[in-house]
Amino acid sequence: MSGACTKDSSKPVDRPFSPWRFAKTEASKALITEAIADVEHYEEHGKLRNRRRREHDQETFELTVEAVLCDLMHHALYQRPDAIYVTRSNAVLGRRNRYRPRVYGKTFPDVLDRLAAPELGWIVQQIGDSDWRQNARRTTICPGPQLLARLDTGAITFADLGLARVTEPIILKSEKADFWDEAHVIDYDDTEETSLFRREMRDINDWLRSADIEYGTYNGDTSPVPDTSDRDLRRIFTRGRFENGGRLFGGFWQVMSKESRFDRLVIDGEAIVELDYAQMGPRQLYGIAGAVPAASDLYAIPGFEEHRKGIKVVFSSMVFRDTPMRKMLRGSVGKFPEGTRISEITEAIIRHHPAIAHLFFTGVGHHVQRQESQIMVSILLSLKSHGIVALPVHDAILVASSNAMVAKQVMGDVFSHHVGLPGLVDVSSTHVR
Repeated sequence: MSGACTKDSSKPVDRPFSPWRFAKTEASKALITEAIADVEHYEEHGKLRNRRRREHDQETFELTVEAVLCDLMHHALYQRPDAIYVTRSNAVLGRRNRYRPRVYGKTFPDVLDRLAAPELGWIVQQIGDSDWRQNARRTTICPGPQLLARLDTGAITFADLGLARVTEPIILKSEKADFWDEAHVIDYDDTEETSLFRREMRDINDWLRSADIEYGTYNGDTSPVPDTSDRDLRRIFTRGRFENGGRLFGGFWQVMSKESRFDRLVIDGEAIVELDYAQMGPRQLYGIAGAVPAASDLYAIPGFEEHRKGIKVVFSSMVFRDTPMRKMLRGSVGKFPEGTRISEITEAIIRHHPAIAHLFFTGVGHHVQRQESQIMVSILLSLKSHGIVALPVHDAILVASSNAMVAKQVMGDVFSHHVGLPGLVDVSSTHVR
């Protein structure tokens, strides 16, 4: 099995370490037992320890070896060409909070070093920079030759690896960042609201774990197959407040291309359909303002009718920004006639939407996103009460084709309840190229 890491300096695609994987079958447990014995023999032979670990420390050590190797096995089975990044920072590993798994402790770097010892070869480790400057290299790990060899001889598959329930599904971030960018994770005290959020997410995750969800394959397939057991969702709030963000992240389907979802995903033995809100953000703004939109297409701006994609980019930025733009946005370049000034576009949008003009450039987008996320949670829980499995993709859901009409009705009702306006829902049963 090929599992060597290949680096592309132009595109940092290393993924974060997931500490939740464990050995589920006798085959994978035997591999972990062998690795633990190898490390202990290596420590004894090299006189790296003066005494045996205490019972609690021994358990943590074994759990750490298991988590590291199981995540790397999953990585290799997925045939990922990149690496897994980890932290060796004492400042991070020495600080306990609600997010930190047990394996991420002060001895974590020591376990990595043992597994990476050339005499053992369980992992390959590239130690990163010790500072926090911009563009600093992160420590990465890859499957080592011994792990790859045992994967083959043990005939390890995805079925041999388990994924434990994520300890904390409610995440608070100081600013927009990747989920595992722990430098921006904020600890918090629970309230009735956060406790409710957690119960809702655990209800949803428990429902998804038991769902009949499959990924179809074809004869001759050579592309990586996703781990369909990876279904836990996390709700990530932003800007240090539970009034901002709250979108759902996680689940193997979210990182799939839209084309692959339609071609490969099967729910309850059926092909899927996608249900997506039309013009959700602008309609939410009208709901906040207590107004009714006069136009059927809120992105059709006079003078820019042929440039709808560009209008959507600028409109979104106007909602999230606190101050007006002074130059064309990167995502809108090429979507407007050459020579068009950003002020012309923003002024045209404001003129066309006087009822919500006061909301632009106020940062209200973070509140809008929070409302959007609550709408999605309400939809998932409502569909669960109907016995319908739904997979969220930001403001859209995927359901079995026979459940499309019920799901559409639920989405419309939930939107109306939260926003005060009817929800416009598009249904797609195929990928539009």
